[in-house]
Amino acid sequence: MKFLNKGEALQVRQNEGSGRYKWILLKPGETIDLPEDSGVSYGFEKVTEEKIEKKKVETKQLEKKNIGTFDKDFLKELEEINGIGKKTAKDIYKVFRNKQKLKESISHDDELPFRDDIEIKLRQKYG
Repeated sequence: MKFLNKGEALQVRQNEGSGRYKWILLKPGETIDLPEDSGVSYGFEKVTEEKIEKKKVETKQLEKKNIGTFDKDFLKELEEINGIGKKTAKDIYKVFRNKQKLKESISHDDELPFRDDIEIKLRQKYG
């Protein structure tokens, strides 16, 4: 049965089963599930549906960014470059979702956010 603490904060002993108990600090205004005789002995007030405050919780949904379509061929092409494995290819793919974006970045002479040896290999292949 649910009980509401209308008084001061109290330590409440709660049965965890198999002879084990734990102590919980129940602050004013908080509710707890207890057997009826225990709740009454602590001096808590029985809770009915009308007494429970209903709070409206709003959730925000994040907008999905349009990251384009998955280009398997580009990812496979990156993996086939000598010295670039699957993990590095995925890291490159996270930054540049397609071959055109990588080529644009190289043509503008932008610094690529990868190790020097990887950057050199990408510039040789796509530059």
